Amino acid sequence: APAAPAAPFGAPGVPAGPADPWAQPVPGYAAAPYGGYPQAGETTNGLAVATLIVGGFGVVLAFVPFLFWLGGILAVTGVGLGIGAIVRANKGAPNKSMAVIGTVLAGAGILASVGGFFLTVSVMERTTDRIEAGIDDFADYDPELDGPYPSSEPWPSGSAPASPSPSQVPGLTSALPFGETYTYPNGVKVSLSKPTKYEPKGIIAREQVKNAVQITITITNGSTAPHEVIYAVPNVRDDKGMTAEMVFDTGGGSTVPKMVKGSILPGESASGVVAFEIPEGTGSITADIAAGTLLDDVKYAGPIG
Repeated sequence: APAAPAAPFGAPGVPAGPADPWAQPVPGYAAAPYGGYPQAGETTNGLAVATLIVGGFGVVLAFVPFLFWLGGILAVTGVGLGIGAIVRANKGAPNKSMAVIGTVLAGAGILASVGGFFLTVSVMERTTDRIEAGIDDFADYDPELDGPYPSSEPWPSGSAPASPSPSQVPGLTSALPFGETYTYPNGVKVSLSKPTKYEPKGIIAREQVKNAVQITITITNGSTAPHEVIYAVPNVRDDKGMTAEMVFDTGGGSTVPKMVKGSILPGESASGVVAFEIPEGTGSITADIAAGTLLDDVKYAGPIG
C-alpha cells in the first residue's frame, strides 16, 4: 500500500521544526504597546512679558523732561498689549498676574506722562529765566569799547533816558490790580480779569468743588511777529499764601480750564478761562502768569468779587 503522506510540521502530535533564526519578530498581543501621541507643549504668553517691559519703560521715561511724550506712547502701547495678554490668559495661557501688573504699570505711565509735561514746562521756564538773566547782564556791553556803556562816555546831565528803577515796575516787582493790562517791552500784553465765584457745571465737579473762583486770561500780540504760547496758566494763592488747586470741569456743555496756547498773530488776542478752589471765607487772592516762555511772570493781587 502506498505510504501515507507526511504530516505537516506543527500538526498535533508532530514536533515543530526548528525555528528560523533569521525570521523578523512579528508584533502580536505580547508585543510592547505603541507609545502614545506626544503631549502638546504648554501655551506661552509673550504678550504678558512685553506688557511688563513696555509699561515699566513707559513709567520711567514719563518723568524724564522732554521725553514725557515717548513715555506716553510706550504706556498707551503697554495698555494695548496688556489687554491682549489678559484675554490670552483667560483662555488658558500662563502669566496672567504678570499681564495684570504690566497693564497697571502702563496705565500709571499715561498719568505720569501728564506730570512729565508739567515738569518739562517748569524746566523750560527755569532755563529761560537763567538765559534772560545772562542776557540782562550783558545787555549794556559794547564790544567795540570793551566795556559797559556807563564806563565809557557818561550821559550828559539831563539827557539820560528815563528808565524806571526795579522798584517802579508794577507787575514785575509789585502786583497789579486784577483787570489791568501789563505790556512787555516787545509789545505783547497780558491781563487777568477780576476773580469771580465759579459755579461748577458737571455732576462730578458739583460734588467735589465747594468754593472756587474763575479768572479770564487775555493775551494780545502787540508785536510785529507771531507770538507762540505753549502754556499760559496762572499760579494762584489765597490770602494766606497757600497754593490754590485748579478745577477741572467738563459738564454742562463747557470745559474748564480753557488753555491759551498756540500762535497768536500780530494784532490778535486769545483768551482762556481757569478756575481754582480756595478755602471758604477767602477775601482776596494773588496770581502770577507769564504770557510766553521767554517772558517774565506778571503779578496780580486783589479782592474776590
